Amino acid sequence: MQGFRNFLRGPGGKILLALIILPFVISAFYGYFTGGSGGDVVAEVEGTSIYRNVVEQRVQQTRMNLRQQSPDIDPQLLDNFINPGMVLQGLVNNALILHAANDAGMKVSEEQAARSLMRFEEFQDQNGRFSQQIFDRQVRNMGYTPTSFLGVLRDDMLMNQMRSGFEDTDFGLPYELADLRRLGEQRRDISYIRVSAESLLSDFDISDEQVQAFYEDNQREFMRPQEFRLQYIELDRGAYLDDIQVTEAQVREEYQAREEMFKTVAAQQERRRVSHILVAEKEGVSEADALARAAELREQIEAGADFADVAQASSDDSASASAGGALGVIGRGDLPEAMEAAVFALAEGEVSAPVVSDAGVHLLTVTQINQRSLPSFDELRESIVDELKTAQAENRLADDVARLEEMAFEHPDLQVPAETLGVSLQQTGFFPLSAPEGIAQEQVVMRELNNQAVREQGQNSPLVELAEGRYVVFRVAETQPEEQISLAEVRDTIVRRLQLAAAQERLESMAAEGEAALADGQDLAALSGLWSRDVSTADDLERGATQPDAELIERAFRLPRPAEGEAGAAQVMRLGNGDLVAVMLDAVRDGDPEGLTETQQRAALAQLGELEGAGSFRKVVSWLRENGKVKIYNDRLAGTVEE
Repeated sequence: MQGFRNFLRGPGGKILLALIILPFVISAFYGYFTGGSGGDVVAEVEGTSIYRNVVEQRVQQTRMNLRQQSPDIDPQLLDNFINPGMVLQGLVNNALILHAANDAGMKVSEEQAARSLMRFEEFQDQNGRFSQQIFDRQVRNMGYTPTSFLGVLRDDMLMNQMRSGFEDTDFGLPYELADLRRLGEQRRDISYIRVSAESLLSDFDISDEQVQAFYEDNQREFMRPQEFRLQYIELDRGAYLDDIQVTEAQVREEYQAREEMFKTVAAQQERRRVSHILVAEKEGVSEADALARAAELREQIEAGADFADVAQASSDDSASASAGGALGVIGRGDLPEAMEAAVFALAEGEVSAPVVSDAGVHLLTVTQINQRSLPSFDELRESIVDELKTAQAENRLADDVARLEEMAFEHPDLQVPAETLGVSLQQTGFFPLSAPEGIAQEQVVMRELNNQAVREQGQNSPLVELAEGRYVVFRVAETQPEEQISLAEVRDTIVRRLQLAAAQERLESMAAEGEAALADGQDLAALSGLWSRDVSTADDLERGATQPDAELIERAFRLPRPAEGEAGAAQVMRLGNGDLVAVMLDAVRDGDPEGLTETQQRAALAQLGELEGAGSFRKVVSWLRENGKVKIYNDRLAGTVEE
């Protein structure tokens, strides 16, 4: 069973998940098709236009998200992988799915979408409750109004309905699971020879003339991209806190105000455990008779009789008499007005004078008072100081934010706003758009930096809210144009590239020699001598393993099973990194389809059903691509996201 799980979690499973998921998550919650104008249309899907600026934003957003999640990722690899063409394919798929869902009559109401917002942690406060303020700020930072974001969310929920209709309704059968376990938990033994390009580099000497020629022929490859340095003013609530002093008198005044307020609230929320004795008015018993009888019972209690015993013996309220007259815990508003007034005037253990109600005459007693008490001044002092300072900081921040927003609009740069507000101008280092630093790593800053007026005309940006209590206005202070990198800086890179090219040619020649030798009936031992490399072995390999090499193992599991009693035929192949490999399958041992408990069997069938459902939905998307009305304008997409 573990082997089966490893298979699903290994490279094959990851590729499968990427094929299923990536096209559909590229644009989640960022607006699929809005924006732009006629000349910006890069695709038309069932009458819906997809605009170039949307693709650009999605590419940058996705790259930035991945950089934040994996700071050490190779920028060139990231830029090559997350490219406009791939993102556009995801947007096209989304448009087709959304169109099919609408055609099928699927609906998501605004109320459903609004309710789903409550579950998003991104929009919840520290107590886990939905915060309208946080929601407004977050969607504004993504470039939306609350209404437009809700529309995007409805579309996403509608597409999920369509997807779930396939993925959540498929199932796996026991015989399919048995076959999959035989394959998924299969083990293989291999023998192999591996020759890497790296191991051949030292065989090739590259001359200065070769380096110079390559540099001159490929100068566009050796360009340093345009870089930007941002100048900015940042207003942070935390910085204001350091300058605010709170006096002891202010703290005590706040405590007293809270104390008065607390007393009022505590009185309203006070709960009392109450018991009563009822003398009912009935035939032959007037109100005067009931009052007299209640007075007699009260005298008995004051003389030392137990209230509960008297209630049990004498109360006309049969429902509470057996419990000693207990009515339970009472709050304000739970009893008739006269009874409530009497109850909340009593001290604990005190018995009231007779009280008249529609039911008769009552004697009341309070057995327990539950009332919140305000913590002492010393206990609250620190929190009051923090709250007073925070309140003052927020007031000052709000004033300065308003002033900054106005001055940034009125002035051509940030010098005067900084001097007026008494804050320092800060700046980032130089960075290309593909690798932002400092505040430029914030998504909302990058969005404003893509504004032509800000990036190219030197205007101040609009006020940008980075987080709660943190604001910036920035401008492009300096730019460094795209420039040629000197030969000296890239010489080592060129030498290595030329060596690798020569090594790859050598490997191609060795591959041809190896294939010819195998065709002549020679074995792996003969190739060992031909290539001057040792034969290695790897036993008991399972799908998804990473040692000795993930791709080598994946390719080994593609080799045909040898006939019973025969050795496998050797094959020559090239790995994705260019390495040359000759590999021979020595043994195959299928996984055991038996041995699962009933619980494990159900879980495995459910997991198989999910895979089957995902496969079914991929076929649906393929069918939509083949039969839907899709027009992609690749010429308009060219040049998108130049970083």
